[in-house]
Order: sequence, then C-alpha cells, then structure tokens
Amino acid sequence: MGGDMRRSLLWKLLGINLLVVGLAVVVAAVTIGQFADAIFTRIMKEFAIQTDVIQGLFVRTLTRSLILASLIAGGVGLLLSVILFRRVLEPVREMKAMAARIAAGDYTARAEVSSADELGSLAESLNRMAESLATLERLRKDLVANVAHELRTPLTNLRGYLEAIHEGVAPASQEVMASLHEDVMRLVRLVEALHALTLFDARLPRLQLEAVELPALLRRLVELYRAQFIARGIAVETQFGSAVPVRADPDLVSQAAQNLLDNALKYTPAGGRIAVRVSAADGAVRVAVINTGDAIAPDDLPFIFERFYRGEKSRSRESGGAGIGLAIVKEVAGVHGGNVGADSVDGLTTVWFSLPAARAS
Repeated sequence: MGGDMRRSLLWKLLGINLLVVGLAVVVAAVTIGQFADAIFTRIMKEFAIQTDVIQGLFVRTLTRSLILASLIAGGVGLLLSVILFRRVLEPVREMKAMAARIAAGDYTARAEVSSADELGSLAESLNRMAESLATLERLRKDLVANVAHELRTPLTNLRGYLEAIHEGVAPASQEVMASLHEDVMRLVRLVEALHALTLFDARLPRLQLEAVELPALLRRLVELYRAQFIARGIAVETQFGSAVPVRADPDLVSQAAQNLLDNALKYTPAGGRIAVRVSAADGAVRVAVINTGDAIAPDDLPFIFERFYRGEKSRSRESGGAGIGLAIVKEVAGVHGGNVGADSVDGLTTVWFSLPAARAS
C-alpha cells in the first residue's frame, strides 16, 4: 500500500510536470510558427522571391527542429524531475516510517533534519512531537506506579492490622486504632487530592473571584505553620513587599500557598531555613517559598509540577508526600491565568506561582 501510494504520488508529480512542459511546447510551437511564417513571408515579398516551395521547406525544417528540441528538453526535464522528486519524496518516506514507529509505541524514532526548508521544519516538528510523547509516556508510567504504591502501602497496613485483630493475634488497642486512623486519613487525603485534580481536568471549579491581598493571606498561613516550624527548629523569614491585590478565588489560592509551605516543610532539614516572599512585577503577583536542603536535579526541575512525579525515587512517601501538591499549585495558577516555576541552586530551592494583578477600577 505504501509503495503504491509513493509511486502514485511520483507519477502525479511527473504527470503535472510533463503537462506543463507539453503546454509550453505547444504554445511555443504555435507562437514561433506564426511569428516565423509572418517574417518569412515579408522577407520573400520584399525581395520578390517565389515563396511556395521555399516557405514549405522552411516550415517543415523549423517544425522538425522544434520537435527535436522539444523532445530533448522534455527528456532532460523528465530526468531532472525524477531526480528532484525523489529527493523531495525521500524525507517524506522517512517521516512516514517515523510516524509508523511512533504509532507502534516506539517514541525514540526521530526524523533526520537535512534542510532548512518546509520539509526540514516538518521534520523538526515531528521530532518535537516525538519528544513530547516520550515524556508523556514516561510520566504516565510513573503515575500508574506511584498511584499503585500510594494505595498499596496504607491498604497493606490496614489489612494486616484488621486481620490480626480479627484473628485475636493483636488487641484493638488505642495505639493500633490510632495507626489505622492515620492510614485511613492518608487514603482520604490522597483521594481528595485526586478528586481535586479531576475537577480541574473537567474545568469544573467555579471560581468565587474577589480581591485577595496575598501578603495578608500568607501571614495567616505562616502563623498556622509556626508551631511545626518551631518543632523542627526551622527559621522562617517573610518578605511581603507587594500591596497589589489579585482577583482570585481565596480558597484555591490558599490551598496553593499551603501546598508550597507543605512542600518546603517536607524537604527542609531540621535547623534549616524557609523564606516566604510576595512580589509584584510585569502585571503579576508572585508567591515564592524558598528553602534550604538538598537541591533538585536539573533534569527533574521541569517535571516537579507533574502529577505524582518524584525525582528522587529513594525518598519515602512519609517524607516526600504523594507528589500531588505541586500539581494542584499548577492547576490553581493555570485556572486563574497565572504561571508556576522553580529553580534550585547553591542549596536553595525556590518554588513559586504567580497570579495576574487586579486591574485598577
């Protein structure tokens, strides 16, 4: 099928080329014949020469010469067209083979970019598409593996304790019930986070927009976390330089800010430092949380806002969470028309989200 299609395309291109050449030859023959006949007749009359025999010989000779020249030109044109069309169709065939490999699940396929024309641009676009698909496939596999792990751990604990209690091996003590309750709440938090993400996917959150002062909101949240910071000996610095309000849903923005603080709290070592900053620039207000601790690998930075993405696989779920918090931050910023970002250099990790500043009325 593919070979027939390629041959069909080649013959279509050649047919079009031959049609153009043929039309050009016919037009040239008619034009040159009429032009030559008129000139020849004028010359013969001017010199009083009998034109019948000589004119017929001249026209026949001119016609044969024109036909011969046309055949030579057509042959050369056909040869050059075959060479040109093959060179044009070769990258198309390679890109078709690449698309077939991608359709079969091989996202490592790449097209060779051998020119700077439209075909080269198409090859670059296909390569970018393949890279995006490879990234999505890797994230999908990570998502499935992480969801399975997140559900398996508490369910295994619950099953073990409940079987032990049912068989009389372990008493239903206060400590056991507290452990079971902790595992249940862990599942509840996971399900609620997943439910929140599905709402964003369906674009169902109905925003209750109002003017929100981010510095005031962050001050309240920092005070709520104050006891946890003190318990771990973490010094907290605040810098609220922006008085520019944003028009946003306060509950969603508060959830996003809490997720940033939770993330910083999980990864800041005891005795470390956390800085919370609010700043305004370029028509947006940015909330940034900076913490000391292990740096995030450069290869992981572009993906930390993806769902269940965990750059350091060795981290336990207890210290690292489920990998949903920053995904919710990204969704909250996106639904308000904002942005997110992160960088990690010199032992300082900065994670931020921005929201458009409210327009002055």
